[in-house]
Amino acid sequence: MVPYSTDLALRAQWLNTVEFPYELRTFQSADGAMRYVDIGSGKPIVFLHGSPTWSFLYRKLIAGLSPRFRCIAIDHLGLGLSEKPKTADYRPAAHTDRLEALIGSLGLEDVTIVGHDFGASIGLEWAVRNPRQVRDVVLTNTWLWSLANNSIIRFVCNTASSPINQYWFRLINPSPKFYLPVLFADNHRLSKWVQDQYQHAFNNQFETYCPEALARAMTSNDGWFDSVRERLEVLRNKPSLMLWGSDDTTYGEDALERMTNLFPNGATVTLPGVGNYVPEEAPNECIRHIAAFLS
Repeated sequence: MVPYSTDLALRAQWLNTVEFPYELRTFQSADGAMRYVDIGSGKPIVFLHGSPTWSFLYRKLIAGLSPRFRCIAIDHLGLGLSEKPKTADYRPAAHTDRLEALIGSLGLEDVTIVGHDFGASIGLEWAVRNPRQVRDVVLTNTWLWSLANNSIIRFVCNTASSPINQYWFRLINPSPKFYLPVLFADNHRLSKWVQDQYQHAFNNQFETYCPEALARAMTSNDGWFDSVRERLEVLRNKPSLMLWGSDDTTYGEDALERMTNLFPNGATVTLPGVGNYVPEEAPNECIRHIAAFLS
C-alpha cells in the first residue's frame, strides 16, 4: 500500500484545497519524497508537468477525466509539493529515472502519457525506455532539442541560472514573485491567485535548485535531447495527439512543425488564442480532445 501524505506542512495556508482537493500519495525515491495524485479507475493516464509548475496545472483535467480513467499526476522532485533537496540530481535524465521507479512501483501498463513542457520530454524518454508499457502519448507545447539558439529562452535561462543572480537571490531572500513570473510564458493570462499557487510552491530562496538546473538543461548541448529523439522510432506505431496553443511564442514559431515532424502519424489540434500553458488556459478543450482520443 502506497501511503497518503499526512505531512500537515504540505497543506500550507497558500494551497487552494477547493481547486486542488486531491489526496496526496508519497513515493520515496532514492533522492527524496515525491508527491502524486492517484484517483479514478480504468486506463491509466500519467500527467507530467514541466518547470516551474506542478500537478496543479492538471487539476481540471483530473476532475474531468477521473470518472472514466485512472489519473496519476506526479510532482517531479524539486517542484510542487515534492521534496526539494539541495544535493539531488535535477537533470532531465535523473527525473526520468525517478519517474521510471515510481511508475514501476505502481505496476502500470497500457499507459497514456500526458506531458507539457519538460514533462513531455521527460515522459518521452520514459516512453522510449519502456515502449511495451506505453499505450499512447498526448503532448502540449513542448520541445525535444536544445533551445540554445532561442533568444527568449536563452535570456530566461541566463537570468535563472546565472551564478551571480543565484548568489544575490539566496542572499537577499526575495519573494518567489520577484523572479518566477518571467518563467511563465503567458503570465498575463494567469489570474493572480493562480500564479500564487505556482509561486508559493517555492517557500524560500533555497528551494529553487530544480528550476535552475532545468533552466540550464534547456540550453544545454549535452546530447540528452538528441538521444531521446534518436530513439523515437520505438514509438512510431503508438497513437499520439498534439494539443498546441498557437499563441505561444516561447519555443519559436517552428516548434509545432518540428514536433509534428517527429510524430508524422499523429493527430494535431491547434488551439487559437491559447498560449503556452494549454492545460491551464484551455482545460475544457483538453478534456474533450483527450477523452475522444482515448475512446
